[in-house]
Amino acid sequence: MSIVQSSLTIVFEPPFYKAIFERRFDSIYEVGQINLGPSEPKLVLIYNLVLHH
Repeated sequence: MSIVQSSLTIVFEPPFYKAIFERRFDSIYEVGQINLGPSEPKLVLIYNLVLHH
């Protein structure tokens, strides 16, 4: 049985907010980063990223 672990972290590195996605599947580690812009991201934007991209 395989276990998939994933996480989403939102960080502020001036002047932009970034979303960092991490996923572990068996011995594979994947990471991705998206620039969200200079203003604090709304929950709707975060939900859209997770559900549709």
